[in-house]
Amino acid sequence: MVMRPRPFARRREAKKLDQELGTLLWRHAHDRFARSLDRYWQIIAPDRQHEISKEEQNGLVNAGNVLTDALETVRTICSDARERFGERDLDVPPGANDIHRLMSRAANDLAATAQAAAMFQRGQADIQSVGMRAEKVLESVTAAQELTKR
Repeated sequence: MVMRPRPFARRREAKKLDQELGTLLWRHAHDRFARSLDRYWQIIAPDRQHEISKEEQNGLVNAGNVLTDALETVRTICSDARERFGERDLDVPPGANDIHRLMSRAANDLAATAQAAAMFQRGQADIQSVGMRAEKVLESVTAAQELTKR
C-alpha cells in the first residue's frame, strides 16, 4: 500500500516552498523539475505490467533515486538564485540567464528521461538511453550549482 501525504502536509510544504522560492520564476523552475520527476516515477511504477527483468526495473528505480536526490539540489539552486538575483515577474533577472537556462534544460532532460524509460519498457529503446538522459540531467544540475557558487 502506498502512503500518500495528507492534504494539510502538502499545503504546509507548498507554503514553505513559497517562502523559500517565491511564487514566480524560481518556483516555476523548481516545479518543472519536480513535475518531470513525478512523471518519471509514474512511468516506472513497479505495479505496472512490463516485459522487463527485475534487474532492469531495479536499474530504473536506482536512476530515479539519484534523480530524486537531485531535487534537493535544484531547490537549493533556485533558493540561492532567488536570494542573489531576486525576481521580476517571470522575467529572468540580469546575470541569472545561465542558471535559469540550466534549470530549464535539467527539467526538459528529465522529461526526456521519463520518455526514454517508457520507450524502454515498451521495447522501443535500450536501457542505456535512460542512463544517458539521466546523466544529462545531473550534468545540468551540477553546472547550475557551480554557477550559483560564483
